Amino acid sequence: MPATSSFIFLTCQVGSEALCKKEVADSHPDWKFAFSRPGFITYKLPEEHRVSTRFTLRSTFARTYGWSIGNIKYVEPSGIEDILKANPELAEAGHLHVWQRDKSVPGRNGFEPGQSKVAAEVGNLLAKKFSFASPPQINRRAQPEDLVLDVAMVEPDWWWFGWHYATTRPQQWPGGVPIFDFTPKISRAYYKLKEALLWAGIQVKPGDQCAEIGASPGGAVQLMLELGGKVIAIDPAELDEELDDAEGLTYIRKRGREVRKRDFRNVRWLVADMSAAPKFTLDTLEDIVTNDQVDVSGVVITLKLSDKALANELNRYRQRVRGWGLDVVKTRQLAFNRQEICLVGVKDKFLLRASKKK
Repeated sequence: MPATSSFIFLTCQVGSEALCKKEVADSHPDWKFAFSRPGFITYKLPEEHRVSTRFTLRSTFARTYGWSIGNIKYVEPSGIEDILKANPELAEAGHLHVWQRDKSVPGRNGFEPGQSKVAAEVGNLLAKKFSFASPPQINRRAQPEDLVLDVAMVEPDWWWFGWHYATTRPQQWPGGVPIFDFTPKISRAYYKLKEALLWAGIQVKPGDQCAEIGASPGGAVQLMLELGGKVIAIDPAELDEELDDAEGLTYIRKRGREVRKRDFRNVRWLVADMSAAPKFTLDTLEDIVTNDQVDVSGVVITLKLSDKALANELNRYRQRVRGWGLDVVKTRQLAFNRQEICLVGVKDKFLLRASKKK
């Protein structure tokens, strides 16, 4: 087992650094801010502080996190070797995660988070430089509790090294970003929902009745249909023509509040991605979910944070959704979110446990 460090790193979306820092200050007031670049932050722990090697950082805005063990500027092979000599236990790591910090907000100027060719090349280089006990998997999904060696390319010539145990689902992914096939889809909503389902541990099974409020142009609808779900798409705007005559799709060209409650009677998974303030979105969903004719297993809601001050309301939003009879409620700024967060609420925690075991 590697020895704990005096420093901890975390990654986040570009522009969310202040929100991350506030969460850390609230939950760990004795951590001292040490270093920051857009999308990357480190903290120094006080000497008397004790943190488990498998510590959990409860955060909506941190993508992934771990122990920071040093950095190298103007990278030289000798510096890489020095870091390994100082941390010989990391030779047992079965995974090597190498990623570049985001250069922009997701979706801006064509940028999407995830693995880059440069990160792959650096991963192959480091796998040769490090004396691993056995060849590590490079930028692959780790299994729960696997030991991972992290390399964050904060700048092209400035690399930060760290490690973590994959104790949460996002920690299984390089840089906290799921590994996707970027085949062109109808819209980015496809990737947002795909990441949300992976993060939450929700499985849409063949035959599951799903509904989405705010469905246009249809990216999330496309994913649910691919997974075998039957989908009710609700939006006053048109769906993409690619969905014309799609099997298993019912299109209701109305706003969510205009749809009859009985139309949601058999819905298991309710998705909402509305261009509206969080209160309006939650008001709309609450009116549906708490109706006697409706019995959903869970909801996946996108909440727009047009004003970052709305982040102060997240605990109240979570409490409100729990009041709908959904016992498991959590929030995360997904890698594929923009200035928004994903809220997932599930009625039965065993639904997620079954998915995790599978």
